[in-house]
Amino acid sequence: MSRGRLAQLAFAAVAAAALAAAYGAARLKRYVDTDPRLCAQCHKSTPEFALWLKGSHRTVACQRCHHSTPQEGLAMLRAFLAGKSPDGAAPHGRVEVGACASCHLSHDTRWPQIEGSRGHRIHVAKAKIECVRCHAASVHGFEPVVASCKGCHGEHLVRQSGMQKLHCFTCHNFLSTDPGLRPTRRDCLNCHRAEGVLPARFADDAPMQFECGACHKPHARTDAEELVRCQSCHEDVARAGLHAHRGHATCASCHAAHLWRSEPKGCLRCHGKAAEHARGRACAACHAFRGAGRASAPRPAGG
Repeated sequence: MSRGRLAQLAFAAVAAAALAAAYGAARLKRYVDTDPRLCAQCHKSTPEFALWLKGSHRTVACQRCHHSTPQEGLAMLRAFLAGKSPDGAAPHGRVEVGACASCHLSHDTRWPQIEGSRGHRIHVAKAKIECVRCHAASVHGFEPVVASCKGCHGEHLVRQSGMQKLHCFTCHNFLSTDPGLRPTRRDCLNCHRAEGVLPARFADDAPMQFECGACHKPHARTDAEELVRCQSCHEDVARAGLHAHRGHATCASCHAAHLWRSEPKGCLRCHGKAAEHARGRACAACHAFRGAGRASAPRPAGG
């Protein structure tokens, strides 16, 4: 075989070896950087790995969220080859600040996008609270739990009947783009209508169109403070005419909550015999609650 032919074969062998080495290095890098099977070598039998497999991030490679420096990676590799635990060799598995943002602020529709949402605008952009503080109360458990809210906001009991077991986010909608985090009238009505809670009382033309929180304080310290007194707004009405009568002290006895219109049947609950002389007329036609106290006696005919 000629010397030139040998040189060609030698060059081809070197090139093939170089290509194989480059391919092997690329595969190794991809395995180390993006393949969860690397982590499974040590963590496959741990609870954390099992939770990851069942969680909402199971399609995301461990390395996408957990990062290590090249030095830490080499230390783990040496420990693994020596049959030792990498935990003692180097710290690893940190979740860096930008790990969550790389998906949830990426405009990638495969992931919930939090940019502009009022809850994250207040907690992340303004208060600089790290995502894992609320979303990782348990390892690989990313659903925010009530306990994470209580960590900052304390024990906010809900005394309103039927609402005690609701998650904070039921009323405080994190993903809404409305300003602030207090529930709006729309938030309350959407929930009540969906649950079929007294739908007739929440009509769009209801007489009071302000926020529900103006009257309802579900986080009040005592049951007595849960509902704001009507007199806090209607101070003059409570002192005028028949409204000032002690038998009319409880507004809701005559004015059904949320409708607030008084009707003859409301009067008849206490004044049963009044139906005999009303003759089909509304009670308020003679008994003016604003101003005059009692109806004047009718004058005799021709008097």
